[in-house]
Amino acid sequence: MAIATSSDRASNQVRWLQVWGLASVQGAMSLTWIAYGIYLPQFIEQVFSYSASQAQQLTALILVIESAIAVIVEPLFGGLSDRWQRWYSSRMPFIVAAAIASTALFIGLPCAVIFGGANEITRIILIGLALLWALVMATFRSPVMCLLGIFAGATKLPQAGSVLTLVGGFVGSIKPLATKFILGLGAPATFTIASIVLLASVAGLRSAMIYIPKNLNPELEKNEPLPIRECLLNLAIVMFVGAAIGLGIRLLMGDVLPRAIKADLTSFTGFSFEVLMGSALIAQGLLALMTGSISKLIDNKRLMIVSLGGIAAGLGLLSLGYGAIAAIISILFMLTCLSAVNNGMIAFALTMVPKSLGGLTVGTFFGGLSGAIAIFGYLVPKPADMLSMTNAIVLTAISFLIAGVGIALGERITGKIVAD
Repeated sequence: MAIATSSDRASNQVRWLQVWGLASVQGAMSLTWIAYGIYLPQFIEQVFSYSASQAQQLTALILVIESAIAVIVEPLFGGLSDRWQRWYSSRMPFIVAAAIASTALFIGLPCAVIFGGANEITRIILIGLALLWALVMATFRSPVMCLLGIFAGATKLPQAGSVLTLVGGFVGSIKPLATKFILGLGAPATFTIASIVLLASVAGLRSAMIYIPKNLNPELEKNEPLPIRECLLNLAIVMFVGAAIGLGIRLLMGDVLPRAIKADLTSFTGFSFEVLMGSALIAQGLLALMTGSISKLIDNKRLMIVSLGGIAAGLGLLSLGYGAIAAIISILFMLTCLSAVNNGMIAFALTMVPKSLGGLTVGTFFGGLSGAIAIFGYLVPKPADMLSMTNAIVLTAISFLIAGVGIALGERITGKIVAD
């Protein structure tokens, strides 16, 4: 089976304008999720007349359901976008339509709360809108992210991915650093701003795509079937790796790192948890530029395997409890390794199958990632209460090591290391 490689000309360049356009869309999507996560518990409190703890419990359940929905939706619509690309030479109409639909549903959430009041009908509308919005958001993440494959050659994909990690780190830091500010804006203003940013970023990406030739996929004719059956094992490995990385990131960034910061660094540095957590996310984004440069020298799969092992080693150092200085060193080391993993995730997925299945394989990766988060959220709804720090560290290390094994297996299955 031939694995996707770029043309010689494309392999020697990165289309930075388009990459930054793609990163802006990813950042805008993350911004909408941050606003959604901050305000959904408040909406539930108002509409259901719940206490804050009850609202948080229902919010957690809704997020688990939304992650479970993404397991099916992401690969399905990623695959549909492949067919759209094949027949119409562009995924952008598909992406633009989904972005407009998601924006309309997103704006509907605060409107339902403001104008509906606390009654049974509004409760049904609110939950329905929340689930439908998450479903629509899942329909175009894979079609958008797989565009990275036409913006950079095979060996340049991780370097291009570093821009996505950089933007993701800065946008992700908004939640710990600016939650009070976002709440101060109020739901109508916050949701309107996030919606405008999303539509503007999609419009910007669409404009940047003008400079990309609109050619039908050269690997397949219209009357030839997509080679899905031949790639089932590869897709299974992609989903397996996505699930392992998703669980590892969920535990590391959602549980292990916050606990370590609270236990070792807040009193040592004198800074609040929010400032330190936000700084860690920004640092991860900045470190992505360095690891992106390293990826030019080392094959992506090998760099990811080494980085995943590095995270496990960093977790081991953190578990020894040698004090704040050792914690800072281990955290910075793990963030560096994690940035390399984040840079290479999409590249890994795209180089596991032919180019004609780019949307499907990226959707499969994100589907595995979402599935792991959904299962973990269902089985362990309160990790801080149900997992000790030691158990959380062990489980996180195992997740990342399993992901490394999956990548190594994927390299053997493809039969070769993808190179320009």
